[in-house]
Amino acid sequence: MDVEFGVLVDVRAEGAGYSGERVEEVVVADRLGFDGAWLSEHHLAADGALPSPLVMAGVLAGRTERIRIGTNVLVLPLHHPLRVAEDAAVLDLVSGGRFVLGVGQGYAEREFAALGADRRRRGALLEDGVRLVRQAWAGQLGVTPRPRGEIPIYAAGVTAAGLRRAARVGDGVIIYCATPADLIERRQLLDEVVDNPPPLICTGIMHVDDDADRAWADAAPGIAYLEGEIASYGGTEPPALRRDDYLVGTPDDIAERLIALHEATRFVHFAHWLRLPTLSHQAAMRSLELIAGRVVPAVRAGVSR
Repeated sequence: MDVEFGVLVDVRAEGAGYSGERVEEVVVADRLGFDGAWLSEHHLAADGALPSPLVMAGVLAGRTERIRIGTNVLVLPLHHPLRVAEDAAVLDLVSGGRFVLGVGQGYAEREFAALGADRRRRGALLEDGVRLVRQAWAGQLGVTPRPRGEIPIYAAGVTAAGLRRAARVGDGVIIYCATPADLIERRQLLDEVVDNPPPLICTGIMHVDDDADRAWADAAPGIAYLEGEIASYGGTEPPALRRDDYLVGTPDDIAERLIALHEATRFVHFAHWLRLPTLSHQAAMRSLELIAGRVVPAVRAGVSR
């Protein structure tokens, strides 16, 4: 089976992120043959990062034809599981079965505090939530409407305990890391703590251009922004940016590195930031076209040998 490729849709209030450009970018990704469009969830973000991925999923479902729409990830402990089951079922029906539910336990203290969720129980809340969602879809709890088929549930993990839980409750495991080296490290940890883990969905940073220097000049500010944002959630210092750490460069170079990453991680789906923060629409579209036209075919040919 061919490896799949998707896009992570970055939606923020800064830079007119809620304008039609983000939707049009996913429409282009759909036309170019990408397999998935993923939405994350944030609350109380200073830049207005998307707090309502299920709402945005409905918008994208209405504008696309074949690409799967998913959450990467919905912080399930912040929601009532039955409401998630209802909303996901509606998305499944209106999208023609294209919705994928990706969930995680979350970590940001300010989000749990603001929404009145018990952060200390987030692991148990995730497990209980997934169980209730599955029961609701199976018709055991009287929830309507029910999805027309089985909606895949993928679960995210970072630590050993989190990866064990994700493998236990999910049809697939989602790992986000900015760099290939960190993705490989997480894959190794998953293999250490789980026998026969489910399929792996990798999410990371990738940006290409025919000019490698221009690719880095375009991507570096957005990468620095993301690394700083992630560090702020954990109260740590962001890492110093090293160009060679990231999947940023020419299509040929990035295809070669993705083939090596697939060999090391055995991912079934790789999703990249469609448009990094601070990146222009034009640069994002240029990268997307090159990834679809040159990177994806080369990777699929390389991993099938």
